[in-house]
Amino acid sequence: MNDSSISDKAPSDGRRWYKGNLHTHTFWSDGRAFPEESAAWYKAHGYHFLALSDHNVFQDDPARWVPDAKCAEYLPAYQAAFPDAEVRPGAEGGREARALTFDEFSARLDEPGRFLLLPAFEATRTAEFSGGRSHQLHMNVVNVPRLLPSIAAPDFVRTVRDVPLAEFLRRHVEETQALARSLGRRAFFMLNHPIWQWYDIPPEVLVETPGVRFFEVCNNGSKLAPAEGLPTDGFDTDRFWDVVNAFRARRGQPLLYGLGTDDTHFYRGEDSDGMIMPGNAWIRVRAASLGADALLDAMEAGDFVACEGLEPGDVRFDPATGTLRVDGGTPPPGVVRTIRFLVSKRDFSEEPVRTFDVRPASAPDAVAFERTIRVYDERIGREAACVEGAPGEAVSASYTLAPDDLYVRARIEEPGQPLCTVNLHPQRRLVAWTQPYARA
Repeated sequence: MNDSSISDKAPSDGRRWYKGNLHTHTFWSDGRAFPEESAAWYKAHGYHFLALSDHNVFQDDPARWVPDAKCAEYLPAYQAAFPDAEVRPGAEGGREARALTFDEFSARLDEPGRFLLLPAFEATRTAEFSGGRSHQLHMNVVNVPRLLPSIAAPDFVRTVRDVPLAEFLRRHVEETQALARSLGRRAFFMLNHPIWQWYDIPPEVLVETPGVRFFEVCNNGSKLAPAEGLPTDGFDTDRFWDVVNAFRARRGQPLLYGLGTDDTHFYRGEDSDGMIMPGNAWIRVRAASLGADALLDAMEAGDFVACEGLEPGDVRFDPATGTLRVDGGTPPPGVVRTIRFLVSKRDFSEEPVRTFDVRPASAPDAVAFERTIRVYDERIGREAACVEGAPGEAVSASYTLAPDDLYVRARIEEPGQPLCTVNLHPQRRLVAWTQPYARA
């Protein structure tokens, strides 16, 4: 990585940091804002890029209207902010508003060098298995202005039965790549919230699908309470991440990179749990320019950080020496910020040390949520070093890969309560994650 810092100033090589969110929702599906409102919120709050990723929808139909039953209470504020909004009497009483197409609203909000909207959608599917077990698969396809053919098909069925999870995920990756090639574009594919809503995608599935390069290390979590007897850290996405990368690194496969996203659905405090509001989590990408290709270049190279409530300073990795240097930034007065370096060891055992057959405590009789969770040995995701700053002062640290380390990543954290307060989500701390790095 380069010797720049997370700021709006461009370093000598022309790269700079851009803040963005690649997962949010609007009235195109189950969000509670018009697309212009969503984009305007992010633009006004210092974001540089945004992807609206509605469920199985890409809005390119100029004749689509949002019905009164969905948007009535939001119309006054919408019309005040956008006086030229098209509103008409609804077919069943009340009023309805025309949903702008992606091209229409992006033309209004895009601003070269300042704000960029990326076309996207969330492929939302369910895999069911004999006996009633059910798993959700949510996958974002970014920078492709068209639905996958399988989803756009008139006979689209959201739920498939008895297709192995890895095979189902692989099909979507391959279909995304084929669609992008046909359009002469680059696509960005990411697996969303793998442990929502109840450990739906185990890490072993991503070991089997190395074509998945990105996943959400930070998202909205789940309202389902963890089952008794699970590891004390809650088997969160940090543990998930290291299991995937330990196996991938041993096999010489591409490492998995982690994103922070909002998965925004509510914008005005409607959700009492505060689990999917804007401004919860984001990414900072160090790119040559604010353009789709430049952003994708940087992300495919791992030149970005995932953030939830805090941002580090500079992050640099030297692949020749295997040294990761992290400027953790400066916390608020009196607050201690910590940098933890996490590694997986080459001699880890691929056999799980424990296996749990579990259901969530809040739904003990739900066969659909039956899961088998495997816990691997402590040589995966081991804390190799920890540096703690003084209260209110900046902290920085470095770590050089040992001969028996497969990779290293860093987690910067401080005490605090993030916006998201539900289960299966980091609690009582604000966090930023670097990507994992290995020697050249």
